[in-house]
Amino acid sequence: MKSVYISTLLIVAATAFTDVYAADSTLSVACKGDDVGADVLVNGEFKGECPVDVLVPEGTLKLKVQKKVDASSARIFEQEIRMGDNVLKSIEVLLGAPQNNAESKHQEPAQLSLGQKGSLLSVTCKIDDMDAEVFIDDKLKGACPLDVQVSEGTLKLRVQKKVDALNDRIFEQEIRVGDGVIKKVEVQLGAAQLNAASKRREPEQAEVKKGTFKDCPGCPEMIVIPAGSFDMGSPDNEVGHGVDEGPVHRVTLPSFALSTTEVTRGQYAAFVGDTKHDAGTCWAVNESGWVEDRAGRNSGDFVFRKDLAGDNQFDDRPVSCVNWHDAQAYVQWLSKKTGKNYRLPTEAEWEYAARAGTTTARYWGNDVGRNNANCSDCGHKWDGSATPWEGASSAPVGSFQPNAFGLYDMLGNVWEWTEDTYHNNYKGAPTNGSAWVQRTSGNDRSVGRVIRGGSWKYSSEFMRAAYRMGNEEVKRYEYKVGFRLARTLP
Repeated sequence: MKSVYISTLLIVAATAFTDVYAADSTLSVACKGDDVGADVLVNGEFKGECPVDVLVPEGTLKLKVQKKVDASSARIFEQEIRMGDNVLKSIEVLLGAPQNNAESKHQEPAQLSLGQKGSLLSVTCKIDDMDAEVFIDDKLKGACPLDVQVSEGTLKLRVQKKVDALNDRIFEQEIRVGDGVIKKVEVQLGAAQLNAASKRREPEQAEVKKGTFKDCPGCPEMIVIPAGSFDMGSPDNEVGHGVDEGPVHRVTLPSFALSTTEVTRGQYAAFVGDTKHDAGTCWAVNESGWVEDRAGRNSGDFVFRKDLAGDNQFDDRPVSCVNWHDAQAYVQWLSKKTGKNYRLPTEAEWEYAARAGTTTARYWGNDVGRNNANCSDCGHKWDGSATPWEGASSAPVGSFQPNAFGLYDMLGNVWEWTEDTYHNNYKGAPTNGSAWVQRTSGNDRSVGRVIRGGSWKYSSEFMRAAYRMGNEEVKRYEYKVGFRLARTLP
């Protein structure tokens, strides 16, 4: 077992001493017995053999002390250390049990025996990228920093570090080596990206469209969401974090099905036409919503209005201006029609599906970026950014890239109703994915139900996987709220 004994000695004000160490602090690394002579690396750079005193700048550094046992193993100690305030920090290390050193051993280039046509590739990383996996021609060679012998010719270098279950930060480059030289490459990993295209992806992440089905020709397309666990909510340091998004808690869910898109106006119109459901008379300032046809047809007939620009709002847009009870009426109608158990998703199911294995604020990363979803500042042709309100609208469902579960528009386009009543935090929330429904006074229909996902009229700050809002279930919220379907699997 690794152990460390740390003592911090404050540097007292001797004038000559403070002149020397005005900008840096001293890290004093000590070893005992067989650990004496171990290599000491700070942020991947060899600083000498233990014991050693090293001048280091203020900030967080990564200390690694290691001693070779044999050709394939070493005893290693690693720790991140915060330095600053011109202090002397003394650390006495005790190296751990032998482990494979292919990922971490320090080798001096001169000590390597190069073949006649071989070369040395020396790969180094920034501190945040250390321990990233190093692949040469798709074969894992160890962890960064790494010195490795390679054959003469052109090789493909890939360095990647896992962000979460579905995302990696990756560096890739083709490199020409030869003539027995030492080739040094300092890599800087890129932004997080989906690793489904990587050869290291987990089998269950392949073929995200696998499992789609329809229960009738006009039914919404559904997709099977795999069972799993996730951390629901957001950490305090997430940009935009709200107090109702905590405490973060672990939720485990069984498999279920979810519609790949929000329910469209065309799909909802079929329900209204079949049942003569009272869709109400409401519309958005700028688009969306049912309006009563005053041309002498039956009161149960409804059409869509045109937006201010005069463009028809087609049946492929998400339905909006529906309250929670409208959505429930639709799922009951579809359940009766198909004989299947359709319903609204629980709040936990919704967030689990929206994240699709990611832990970032949005399923494509932390930053909003451009053209990833439909919101008022998302940078796409529906956001009306040039002339706000006059060009903004909902987008046809499926206009943006899906997440790793094959779901479209989980963020943006329109808010989506869930089954749960709103609570102002997660204390006491279920951990099995079931709906959390609690009424304060009998059958109070004005109770708040949770809506998720943001909408085309709202800014990107509302478009996070953890963001949640409570709206009265009886109100039709014009342009902003629609829904998608869940279905219980046998």
